[in-house]
Amino acid sequence: MKKILLPALIAILAVFSGCGDTFLDQKNLYEKNTENYYSNPNDVDESLIGAYSCLAIDGGGNHPVLMANLLSDDCFSGGGTNDIEVGGTDKFEKPLEDLYYPFYKRNYEGILILNSLLEHFDQATYEDVELRKQNRGEACFLRAMFYFRLTKFFGEVPLDLNSAMDVLPRASSDEIYAQIASDLKMAIDSMSSKSYLNFESGRATKWAAEALMGRVFLFYTGFYNKTELPTVDGAAITKDQAVAWLEDCIANSGHSLIPNYASIWPFSSLSDDGHDDGYLYAQDVTWAGDGCAETVFAVKYTNSGDWGNTGRLAYANEHVLYTSPRAYDYPPFGYGWGIGAVNPQLRDSFESGDPRKTSTIIDNTDENEPTYGDNYNWAGWNCRDETGLWNKKYSAIIRDVDGDGTYTGMYYDLFGGTNNMQLWNMQDDILIRFADVKLMAAELGSHSQDYLDDIRDRSGLPSVTYSLAALKAERRHEFALEGIRWFDLLRWGDAEAAITGCNGVPVKTDNVDTTYKITFNAGRVFLPFPDTEIRLSNGNLEQSPGWE
Repeated sequence: MKKILLPALIAILAVFSGCGDTFLDQKNLYEKNTENYYSNPNDVDESLIGAYSCLAIDGGGNHPVLMANLLSDDCFSGGGTNDIEVGGTDKFEKPLEDLYYPFYKRNYEGILILNSLLEHFDQATYEDVELRKQNRGEACFLRAMFYFRLTKFFGEVPLDLNSAMDVLPRASSDEIYAQIASDLKMAIDSMSSKSYLNFESGRATKWAAEALMGRVFLFYTGFYNKTELPTVDGAAITKDQAVAWLEDCIANSGHSLIPNYASIWPFSSLSDDGHDDGYLYAQDVTWAGDGCAETVFAVKYTNSGDWGNTGRLAYANEHVLYTSPRAYDYPPFGYGWGIGAVNPQLRDSFESGDPRKTSTIIDNTDENEPTYGDNYNWAGWNCRDETGLWNKKYSAIIRDVDGDGTYTGMYYDLFGGTNNMQLWNMQDDILIRFADVKLMAAELGSHSQDYLDDIRDRSGLPSVTYSLAALKAERRHEFALEGIRWFDLLRWGDAEAAITGCNGVPVKTDNVDTTYKITFNAGRVFLPFPDTEIRLSNGNLEQSPGWE
């Protein structure tokens, strides 16, 4: 791939001034470069923050949770009839050359920052040995996270581990996963065993690394039909090791299942301040807040998002903007672009009495929802594949704080920023929840019945005998619309049946009754590389199989 410049925090600040022969002999007192930058913990932390920032993607259609939802059977494209980008993702098509360029580029920018940091890490002088180990562990965790993101979506990608960022061909899946596993093992061995409460929310911890190792192990061994996960040194990570790390996270991290599933999601905040918002599902529920005990790792957002040079649009959570109901406010839910209309089959698959359904889906057929009946507006902005169902977990929350009929975003009311519906969404993207840690351990054979019961008991559901089928159903309903199901379907070998099973579902396009249609293409389960990257590679990088 092409070279990407290091971010401003490590750019050369050379000042070209002066004249005469002596100019070239002058020492630049302001320059920061790779030889003198990584000299202390502050420099390292700045570099880490730069890498963390690359987890957020400019271009909401390239948001990884949204893309995964669109690829799965739980969501249809939504959006307007002219939103060809998200339609392409939903239907396994390629309407644009560089459809996934923002996502591809941003992940490699993060990798570049981390490669440079890890190459020069030993230059930094630390007084605190534990902090040094923690920082190295965070860098390894993040590089593993970026490469796992890339390989889950694109399959075999270039594997570059130096700051020169050479133009490389695709590496084999074994090579990529060996590096991911090795980085995660280094992170686990390096990072502190203190409770997650001792770390700033959003920071990688040993517990997040152990949980991610479990997810990597399950995907690699499932999708590639392997029994072990390779490492760079030729050793292998076994199922027993993966289980031991998951069990360590369960026993010692301090993370836990919070008592009420609804409390995980921001809509549960609607009556926390004593103001009756009239929203039934928020009554007698207290929001646990971003960074609660259930969150093992999340992407954080701020109130600094903008369209100019002073920040990035992705400082705000564009995922929420894109998945909020299309075109119209339905207080307490604010409007957005309406991408990812929820498949009614997901709604109907929840068993009777499962409260997770009402915490997951805004349903225009539910009399307790603000979209009910005649209140719902079909065909907003020429919506297509519309079902009237939206992602409640990641929808904008708006409030009339002063009671004058003026609605503003909940996060804007809490933290300020810009009073604009495109910029005021700041909720965390929760990438790993503690419930997932338990269900991954259960799937690998550790306390399977007990952990399945724990998840069901939290939602007031009776015990069911553990089986792989029961585990699959539980994962679908526990993590619905969180960007997990598509990769579960791939590793279980269930993708084709799930996707083709969506054909014939009633939808509306521009308020015209029709049915959802899709052709599953097993050769296109991984996304196409941006054509710009292929051209810049001078023949080194070939297009993903199935997209040539």
